[in-house]
Amino acid sequence: MRFVIDDDVLGLVESVTDFFERRGDRGAITEASRGSAAADRQRWQALCAMGVPLLRLPEPDGVGAGLLEVAAVAETFGAVLLPEPAVAALVLAPLWANHPAARGLLDGLCTGSRITTLSVFDDVVVSPSGEITGRVRVFDDGISDSVAVLAHDEYTGGSALAVFDMAVLGPQGGGPALDPTRPLTEVTPAGVEPLAILRLCGEDAERMRHEFVILSAAELVGGMQQVLRDTVEFVKTRTQFGRPIGSFQAVKHQLADAYALTEQSRALVQVAALSIVDDPQDIVGSLARWVPRSAITVFETAVHLHGAMGFSWEVDVHLYLRRALVLRTALNRYAAAPTVQAV
Repeated sequence: MRFVIDDDVLGLVESVTDFFERRGDRGAITEASRGSAAADRQRWQALCAMGVPLLRLPEPDGVGAGLLEVAAVAETFGAVLLPEPAVAALVLAPLWANHPAARGLLDGLCTGSRITTLSVFDDVVVSPSGEITGRVRVFDDGISDSVAVLAHDEYTGGSALAVFDMAVLGPQGGGPALDPTRPLTEVTPAGVEPLAILRLCGEDAERMRHEFVILSAAELVGGMQQVLRDTVEFVKTRTQFGRPIGSFQAVKHQLADAYALTEQSRALVQVAALSIVDDPQDIVGSLARWVPRSAITVFETAVHLHGAMGFSWEVDVHLYLRRALVLRTALNRYAAAPTVQAV
């Protein structure tokens, strides 16, 4: 395996990182999560103008990046707790580019004029008559126009992607969200006319699940890296007994363990990204369990090292922990998701 990322993609990673830093998006997302929705349509459209959804499309329309390169970009999203459905766009764009009935959907996705989120692990069924049954858990950022739902197609015995208007579905969940930067809600598509039902062929359904897990894990790795960096800076300045707490051996050991977990998680994401063309089932399953668990450990360590501040809104470590807890629940459903047979 060659863990080599294209120079053009590395440039995009730097551009996206600079974009977030220049705008102060990390602080803006943290602040917005205390009250109103954290998602920002203008931010997402700016990312679309930079070519983020086009990353995986072949040249000349796109960059032609592979999953390894795209995972590096996804890390930048996790570092700022991006609320918008970037992973959904990166999974859906290459699929829709190769589907004859999805051209209009692809245009809206890539321009940012129609923001689409994605659900790939729910037990949803499309009957031969087109009726859709089941309940869908979806990340509802508050600005998404539609949701694409991976479903079992009873007509073909394979799989289909049903696309719904979010305004027609309407969220069914209530109460405060565990992750206020990207709330998880439940919707019921039964009786709702979809915008489109796209029949999928071959291994598209399983590939979508694998890619969603890999890129979501990459987001967590980006968050782990950011929190580790922040915590190292904090322990250099926080003093106790007249010394920076970072000079204490116990603190150094905890940070070293957090660093090891971060690098191991990144390596697992990279291996999974390169192995997806072979037999990815085992490694993606391991990824879905290992990375969220490791991220939670790193974030809990950071909360502990920040002392009482770590449990408050004064610092944003708890938001990264919340994101990891929610993603752990979502990614753990990967192993339990129904396997759709190829047609």
